[in-house]
Amino acid sequence: MAAAALAFLLGVDPIHAAPINVPNASFESPGSPQSTSTNVNLVPGWVFNVKGGSQFGVGSIAANYASPGTSSGSEYVTINNDWPNVTDTITSASSLGTITPLTTYTLTVAIGNENKSDSSLYGAPGPVSFSLLANGVSFATKTVPNGSVANGTFQDFTLSYTTPSSGSVIGDNLEIQLATLPEQGTAFQPAFDNVRLDAEVEVPAVVPEPSTWALLDSGLLTLWWMMRRQRALQTA
Repeated sequence: MAAAALAFLLGVDPIHAAPINVPNASFESPGSPQSTSTNVNLVPGWVFNVKGGSQFGVGSIAANYASPGTSSGSEYVTINNDWPNVTDTITSASSLGTITPLTTYTLTVAIGNENKSDSSLYGAPGPVSFSLLANGVSFATKTVPNGSVANGTFQDFTLSYTTPSSGSVIGDNLEIQLATLPEQGTAFQPAFDNVRLDAEVEVPAVVPEPSTWALLDSGLLTLWWMMRRQRALQTA
């Protein structure tokens, strides 16, 4: 109570933080490793957009990684990035809510590097990115260069973006997109897992009325007196 009152007196805006549900965030469905080059809806809750007939689907963490690292569950999602100058994506299949003003969205994704030689075919994740979308258009992106993840494990990467008080994205549908970026001389196979999205909404500070100031002053003085009296009793 005292901390809240002091924050109010100092004009500190309170923050309401809450996780946003991401369907099939750890890619546990389908329940066993599967791959395809045609079924864009293979993974419930997500839609693939892959060019050139590349394979995509889900894989087993235990079978392909020495350590689960920051992954979750038993499976991950992957795309074979083996076409030059091509960006392949996997996007949340439906809106995760509407974008609100003065909100810090924090997107965290575990990116994996399979337990094989990074110089071998599909042995490294290559460059990847993940983005926040407003009505299907990216408004914030995090790029992770190849070589950022230790071999045989998963590592978390985070993107944070605070929306303005007004603007074109406010009220738009919020989505997530994961992407394999164009290859760099060889074919890559990135893995994504454990997708988490949080929102912290700033609540505008309210300027107290004079009567409210008086009440707060009285309450703080009473609290100070009680704390001083308790301290005196403890030392008596």
